[in-house]
Amino acid sequence: MGKWVRKLWIGLLSGTAALAACNIFSPPPCYYGPPPMDPAQDSVTQSKHNKLEMLRQRIDEINGVLEERRNSEIYGPPEMMEEYARENRRLQAEADSLEQELKALEMK
Repeated sequence: MGKWVRKLWIGLLSGTAALAACNIFSPPPCYYGPPPMDPAQDSVTQSKHNKLEMLRQRIDEINGVLEERRNSEIYGPPEMMEEYARENRRLQAEADSLEQELKALEMK
């Protein structure tokens, strides 16, 4: 009877040690935090963010050029002044269209 109890006791201790070793080295499951993002959705979000940032940079560049052109003095024939005004109108129209596109993207 003593040998049988000793074998049972050693078996229980070894099984418990094996289970403890397996659970110590495995990472615990994560039950908190946001759900994992879908890679396709994440790329859409990143591309939208990149496009918004590019539009903002382009609008800032155009507004900077327009500000310099508005504050500059022009010397030359009337044709040159007309060309200068035409270029200003074109830049302003481009800035307006980019701002409308930016607002449409921000609303989505």
